Amino acid sequence: MSSVFTSKIRPLSVIRSLQLLPRCQRRNAQVVNARFFQTRVDPRVTEKYRQKLEEKLKSEGVNSIEELKEVYKEKIEAVRKEAAVPEIDAVLESGTGTVDAAATASVPPVHAPFNPPPPPSPIAEAARKLSSAPPGVKTLDSFVDVEKLLVHEDPKEIGMIWRARFINDANSLCATLPKETYDEMAKLGKKHPMFLLPLPREDQGVEMHILQWTFPTKDQSTVIFTSLEEYRLKGEFATPHTTLTHHLELSEKKGLVMAQGQVAPDRGVTVAHAQFLVVALQKFYGAFKGPETERRRKMLEMFSSGDENFMLEDLIKEAEMAE
Repeated sequence: MSSVFTSKIRPLSVIRSLQLLPRCQRRNAQVVNARFFQTRVDPRVTEKYRQKLEEKLKSEGVNSIEELKEVYKEKIEAVRKEAAVPEIDAVLESGTGTVDAAATASVPPVHAPFNPPPPPSPIAEAARKLSSAPPGVKTLDSFVDVEKLLVHEDPKEIGMIWRARFINDANSLCATLPKETYDEMAKLGKKHPMFLLPLPREDQGVEMHILQWTFPTKDQSTVIFTSLEEYRLKGEFATPHTTLTHHLELSEKKGLVMAQGQVAPDRGVTVAHAQFLVVALQKFYGAFKGPETERRRKMLEMFSSGDENFMLEDLIKEAEMAE
């Protein structure tokens, strides 16, 4: 799986080539309510029943349908239970003394009225919009008591409490970073949401990984890391091996952003590997300032635009460079 890349690459050509992979087909289907379908009754059928009723009136010696109904009351009920016939019911229920065309008109079936759900109240709608996060996105208070953290004034104490929260989780990543540093990274993350990072493997060369920024809410951003091989095989359905979420709930009051990540076990990436990728993420997205900052930002722009001059050798050197 691992190999050393030493040639020039057009970064977006990798991404574009993934678009040629088969995608799940989408089918436009319309859902309808079968209760509201009706079958047109042939007039000849209705006429047939009308003629039979007239003959029956004469043979039974009665003068009206009401009298005929009384004679055959038990049989009518039995027939209705077995299989209701709308045409017969329409005639029998007419209640008129004579059989005419009006009595035999096809009566459309009666259905219970459809009552759409009432629109949400303004209060309920406002509450929905103010909900902390969409499904699957954990807020900061999912991990710690935010009110208790706010009591502490020293950022170092807050950082210690945050790291202690994950000390027993062998597959976790956690850190705190200044709001100004995060703001710089997020700005570039929105402008360049995808990038390529190298991961050196001992005695195996260099393995490439894709990172992607997402911003599910105003208080969270998440970076996911996926091996390039996985991404090439599955495209947008590729499963990331590492996720890193930034929580901004304390950023205004304490000037700190809390970072929390998870490394999926048995995916071929260790916590140490994930830490290397996170440090590389910070390097290229402006967390460290220095003479190399502009050069790394230029590499982001070259990758996003598909510049032919983007060189993997340069990318690897920058990622491995000590700060």
